[in-house]
Amino acid sequence: MDENQVPTDNNTVSSPQKASEEEVKKSVEVEIQEMEKYKWNLGVHLQHDPLQDRSLNDIYCEWINKYAADFRKFWEEKKKEDVQKT
Repeated sequence: MDENQVPTDNNTVSSPQKASEEEVKKSVEVEIQEMEKYKWNLGVHLQHDPLQDRSLNDIYCEWINKYAADFRKFWEEKKKEDVQKT
């Protein structure tokens, strides 16, 4: 290695990656909240706790199959609008 060359650490995370990681975490948190709302509404519809009949995993997978793609599109549009406002 040349004495003027600075060694690089490939394990460090730059600021843009950290922001992206935070955005992903926020997105996942919001999706989980939406799945919880879905579970709640399912319970209202059934008039009992849906966990009596099905697993939480089953309910979450159902939400993912039915609504996740549309929700992610909505979430991306919302982020774009928020960026444009600032």
